[in-house]
Amino acid sequence: MSGQRHIGLERQDGYNVGRDPRTMTTEDLEQLGHARVSPLRALRLKCLDCCNGLAREVRLCTAVDCPSWPFRMGKNPWRRPLTGEERAERQARFAGKTAAAQLEAQNSGGEICASHPGRGRGPQKPSLGFPASLLEEDTGGAS
Repeated sequence: MSGQRHIGLERQDGYNVGRDPRTMTTEDLEQLGHARVSPLRALRLKCLDCCNGLAREVRLCTAVDCPSWPFRMGKNPWRRPLTGEERAERQARFAGKTAAAQLEAQNSGGEICASHPGRGRGPQKPSLGFPASLLEEDTGGAS
């Protein structure tokens, strides 16, 4: 657990309770050891936590009544596949954003964040309790 654990707590009726993360700053969350991850990645990481970090055990999970179970592989099973036209349109739109981000970076001398053009970089250290290899692993992906 983080040495900065107190940042995530507040007193209520004489007891420590978790603060509402909606009222916390990005810096507070980063000090607690949390990294910016997508909701699907967060579900995948929770499943890995539940299975002692073993991806094979996540795949073999029999807890079918768990609300996270359909998302355990890092994919949204409820999302319909894209048509060929939709895929081509998104690729063209992404290519335009990437080109604009590269031009902006060249003009400003800055760096490009490939996953989110135009946004600042996220935290450089992984969430506590999860090795960097799990955060960077691309076995499931997000959809």
